[in-house]
Amino acid sequence: MFVGYLRNDFEEDIQDILNSDKLFELELLKQTYKAYPQYCFGAYEDGKVVGVVSAYEFGKHIFINVVKVMKAYEDVLTRLLKLLIQNASSMNIFILIEFDKKHYVEAFNFKEHSLFIRFIHSGEAVPFNFSNSIAKQVSGEDYEKVSKRIDKEVFMDDREEYIKKDCTFPNSLKLSTQTGFLHSYVVNKRHIKISPWLMQSESYLDAEKLLRGVLYYRGLKKIFAYAPKEVKEICELYESYKFKKEGTFSLMYLGEKPDLKLENLYAI
Repeated sequence: MFVGYLRNDFEEDIQDILNSDKLFELELLKQTYKAYPQYCFGAYEDGKVVGVVSAYEFGKHIFINVVKVMKAYEDVLTRLLKLLIQNASSMNIFILIEFDKKHYVEAFNFKEHSLFIRFIHSGEAVPFNFSNSIAKQVSGEDYEKVSKRIDKEVFMDDREEYIKKDCTFPNSLKLSTQTGFLHSYVVNKRHIKISPWLMQSESYLDAEKLLRGVLYYRGLKKIFAYAPKEVKEICELYESYKFKKEGTFSLMYLGEKPDLKLENLYAI
């Protein structure tokens, strides 16, 4: 087995992972590789990628945004994480990882910040009003201005380049009001991911409008998102629109604890 930097032709060799995980984010990995190839590592067996991690660097922290190892090779995750940590420019790193796999990062002295729930919407019809008036209110005309301001308030970090360019895809749907913004993108033919979705405090009504918007425009596909488990209002909003809980995830950090305002973080 070879474990090292992800090769630039990795897309040809990653089909086994795509087949094993319906939510694997190939486009996110490709975009991260363009921005930070030095933070992209793969495990190869017989020329095929069986494990991968990648990360994106913000102003204060490095975020491990893709982590996937096929079940038969799960122990190689330790080697991939070690490579990333050894090559990172900062020891302030955080990762959202499945709860039952958090021991892999705890071995590197990561600590738990908070728990997240993966919510997924099956595509079943949910009756709600979405008028032309609401469509205009969430149209996203001020998306860049609103996202820049609110993202800084919630993450306390410089993520402007990430928001403007590196988490944006040709199929992105950008919705916003004056109190929040919601970004969603196509993961594959069947799945849409909401990320990020941030709101100002006490903006529940606008948050509901944004969720209605993404369901209206994307509702024929399965939509998923990761939301903070301990924020009751956010979880109840998802559940009220027929999102189901599908797994618990741990937000883990190494070094400086990310100063996140969870009550404003509707989807990480």
